This record gives sequence, C-alpha cells and structure tokens, in this order.
Amino acid sequence: MLYSQVARALQEVSSVSRDRKVEICAALLKGLEPRMLCPVVRLLTGELWPPWEEREMGVGPEALMAALSEVSPENVSVQRESLGEMGLVAEAALQKKGQHSLFREPLQALAVYERLRRVSEIRGPDSEHRKNALLRGLFLEAEPLEAKYIARTALRNMLAGLGARTMVLIIALVSGRNPLELQRAYNLMPDAGLLASATLAQGKEKVAIEPLRPIKPMVIRSGGPEDVMLPGAFLPVYSGLKVQVHKTDNAARIFTSQLHNIAPVLNGLALKLCEIEADFIVDAYLIGFQEDRICSQAEMLRYINRRRLSRRRSITPALQAYDLIYLDGEDVTRLPYTERRDRLVAALGEPVVMPFSGISSVPEERLSDRNMLQQHLERAKRAEAKGLLARDPGEAYLPGNSSDRDFLIGAKETIAVMIVRAEYGRGIKKGLLSRYCVAVRHDGEMVSVGCFGGLTYKEAGLLSDHLKALAMENDELGVVVTPSILLNLSISGVRKVRDGYVILRPRIEEIRFDATAEEADELVRLERIYLR
Repeated sequence: MLYSQVARALQEVSSVSRDRKVEICAALLKGLEPRMLCPVVRLLTGELWPPWEEREMGVGPEALMAALSEVSPENVSVQRESLGEMGLVAEAALQKKGQHSLFREPLQALAVYERLRRVSEIRGPDSEHRKNALLRGLFLEAEPLEAKYIARTALRNMLAGLGARTMVLIIALVSGRNPLELQRAYNLMPDAGLLASATLAQGKEKVAIEPLRPIKPMVIRSGGPEDVMLPGAFLPVYSGLKVQVHKTDNAARIFTSQLHNIAPVLNGLALKLCEIEADFIVDAYLIGFQEDRICSQAEMLRYINRRRLSRRRSITPALQAYDLIYLDGEDVTRLPYTERRDRLVAALGEPVVMPFSGISSVPEERLSDRNMLQQHLERAKRAEAKGLLARDPGEAYLPGNSSDRDFLIGAKETIAVMIVRAEYGRGIKKGLLSRYCVAVRHDGEMVSVGCFGGLTYKEAGLLSDHLKALAMENDELGVVVTPSILLNLSISGVRKVRDGYVILRPRIEEIRFDATAEEADELVRLERIYLR
C-alpha cells in the first residue's frame, strides 16, 4: 500500500462524522494483505507501538523543523509562527522542495512505518544527528500531504479523531464481528494494530489474557455510602498510584494505569515479586513509606519519574493487591469477587501490617449494616486512608469497564477532562499559557466545563510549550488546541448552570500528553456528581 492512500484517508476523516470515519477507514483496510494490517492501523492512529513497549519517539517540533529546513527553501520558522501546528508547517514547507531524491519513487506505507519506528530506537551521543537523517530522508521522498501526516505521526498528534473506540468499530465493520465483543477483546489486548491483526489476519475468535501484556483495568467510579449495596466487601485505599502487576516464571512487570511498564525503576520490588511461587496478574496500588508515614501520590510520582531523586532511597515502595485477574494460567475475571478474593489471599498470603515491603493483599471487611459502614469509613480515614473500595461479592472483574455495584467511597471526586483552550497568564506567568479551559464529552462533541490555573511557574512553562505545539487557532488571549492533553482532576463538586455544568475548585492530580478525546469523561458523570 502506498503511504499516500493512508495520508488521503487521514485528511478525509479529519473533518467528517464518526460514522463516516468508520466507513472510510474500513474501505482502506478491506483486502489488505495480513502483514499490512497492523502497520496501517497504527499509521492511522499515530500509535506506532503499544503503550507497554518500552520506547519513545524522542522527537519534538524543533527536530522536525531542522529536518524540514534541509529539504525546503521556505523559511520554516516563519511558517511555524504563522501556522502553529507542525503538520501544516510540514505540508507548506514541502510545496517547494530545495532538494530532490535521485530516484524518486512513491512512499510505501510499510516503509514509513518501519522508518519512524527506527527513529524511536536510536540512542546514544549522536542520536539527534541520526534521527535528523532519517526524518530528512522521509521528507525528501514525501509529497506535501504525506509530510503533513509524517510530522503528526512523529509527534503522536494526528488530529483525525481516530481513537480506540472508533478503531474498534472500524475493525468490527471489516470483520463482521459484534462491536461489543471486539471492545472486550481490545480491553484484553489494548492495541488497535494487534487487534486488527488478530481479528482480520489470524481469524481469532477470542483474545485471551497474556501475562506480561497489560489489560485495560476495571474502572471504579466515585460514590457515596448511599450508593453501596449491602452486604458488601470493603477495602481501604491509600494515597499512591494504581498499577497492574504481572508475575510469571522469573519475570515481573508493573504497569501504570496508562499501561507503561515501570518495573525497571522498581527493580528491588520486581525482584521480590519473582520470589513468589504463583504466576498472577493483580490490580494493585503502588504506595510508599517514609519512616512510618504513607507517601502522597505526588511523592510517588516524583519517585517514579526522577531516577536520581536525592531522597529516593528514604522511600520504601510496596504493593497492595486489591483484585485478582489471572492465576496460574487461568483467566479469573468472570468469577465472582468473593472467589477471586479467596484465590488472591491463597496466592499472596493474609494481609500484613503496614509499613511493609514487597506485595500484600489488602485487609477486607464484610459489612451488611450502613451504620457499621460509616464507622468503618471514619476509622479508615483516621488511619490515613483516602477512602474505601466497596466491592459487590458477586460481581465479575470488568476490564476497561465500570460496574454499577462497585464504588470508591469517601474519597475526593475525580474527573478526566481534555484541555481545549489555553490562555496567557499575568505577572510572572505573562507569556505562558497557564490558564486551562477544559471539556468533557457529550454526543460526540467536547463540552466546556471550566477554566482554571494553579500550576507552578516551572510546571506551567513545560505545559505551555506542549500547548503551543498543539495550537489550531490563535488570538490575543490565548490559543485553541487540539484535544490531546488530558488532566485528571480532583474537584470539590459541580455547579449547574444554564447550559450545563461547571466543576468547582479543580486541582490537577495528573497530566497526560498522549491522550485522545475519547478518554475524557462524559458529561453524564458531572450530572451524577451534581445529583449526589
């Protein structure tokens, strides 16, 4: 397949409805030879490898500008100032090329895929030079429209609206399979390229859980004690990072909620996991102890992200296991919670007293009285828990989905939103995009739910650079950006206004730079919070 076919499809789907996106991409995939399915799907989504694969592109706008400057007679810096978004800059820069490949042949889709993946593999002192050479070679061979999407793929910012849910619908249309069945398959193997290959090329009827390959974790919604159905099981939740722990034979992986493997920076903890006899996959929280104190989530994020953190050795990381997903070759997600709990304790042992190192199951209380539940919640909070995880005894584990019977109670309300506009700050933050207008999903559109700031100067500066690269429109106050940066917020509540809802006192808990609009919460979630 020629890469021009992929580029034209991306151009067409960027401005049409979801149903039309599905039709266009399904037509592109139909009849593809099996080896091309995974590469083409990944080129469409801009995700050239699964999130658990330990690699990164390591290319920013400046690197693309340097490569473009060597093949175009245009002033790329001036174009960047006027156009903003790097895909448009690349397209405009290649309208007139200053150099031409000696043997010009149409770019093949597989060649673009493999060469961009090669860029991500380059390491070492001269990596910048070698990456520049590969990018320059691609731009030399590319037509303007192809350059537009090569640049966007390098930055993992396609602006085409082809998120995971849409890709599942596309694969379902091509294969004739039930979209709900394919969505579950995607939740067990969360990479659209692998799903397309398994479904269309290999003809697999079912996708199975595989150790060392993460699945989409079950989503636990926030709620209040009144939402809980009794009798139930209740487990304390402490500050930390939600993770998925895989252990098989002599290997261990610890995946974040974004499916990135952080075991390499937790080597001591991973070695302790390998001492356990059973093979398992569990939902867990990564927590940390500093003396007798439980570390905050922010401290654990710094511990993970700063490998040379001076106080790192004073933190003892540990894993609290909440639910069992897989045990000794068996997928246990369809078993009731009580049976999964019994098997979890049998594999890992009874809960141990904090502080501890290694991994432990979490203490559990079975309660059937609402007054006892309230007392247990108050005791948990006095013991530094941020709330209780309420589990229905008969509920299955639902990868990638939520249950209307399981809740996180007594904790802050949280919500996932996308930045859709950013405005310039004042005073010390003048010139920085430091005020963020955010939105949630509703009927396929993004609906604004508030604007706020709150980051430090350094944090705002880093985020400002990303936002400027995503700018679609500019005005005196700020920029409209493509939805690509997701914020996980803690909020005190929701206020109802004439046209919808507005979040109250938002606080940024986590920032993700590689998200899709489909990962934002829906407006109905704000309605539920408001009604509570």
